[in-house]
Amino acid sequence: MKNWHKIGLAIAGVLALTSIVIVVYYWGKLPALIPTHFGFNGQADGWSNKSLFSAFLIPALQLVMLAGFVFLYYRPQYSDMPTTLWLMTMEKTKRDHAFDLIRTMTVGIALWIGVLFTYITYIMNQSALKGGGPSPWVMLVLIGGMLAWLVWWTVKVYRATKDAIKKEA
Repeated sequence: MKNWHKIGLAIAGVLALTSIVIVVYYWGKLPALIPTHFGFNGQADGWSNKSLFSAFLIPALQLVMLAGFVFLYYRPQYSDMPTTLWLMTMEKTKRDHAFDLIRTMTVGIALWIGVLFTYITYIMNQSALKGGGPSPWVMLVLIGGMLAWLVWWTVKVYRATKDAIKKEA
């Protein structure tokens, strides 16, 4: 495991724990109704009764997704990329290079998801107390950045796999 991969997954874990700490911190302060959905304008447009489910749903999903990313880090052959089937037929060094690219993509997505979900958790709790909601620009940057990262690395893995297959033929 590369050092920056370890650091990236550790940061994603800290972000998941931070989301839980945020909910625990705000729990006693939350009103009976809390916002659970926000429109494109950043204002709350969906509300739920205060419950463990509604308060901890985002952090719980964040933890489940992080566990999935850690699993995919150690078992990249199970990622849902079309090229992973081809990778299993390649020689070990070429396969390991492509798996390393998939691992880098996985760590990056885990970090983007961690930042996004931690931001949403914080904003949900803040808006329950003070109103308002997530900044549409922050959401656009976070989601756009995550999608750009995903597309960039998917193309990179595909090209590396395609080049390796051509060299074998």
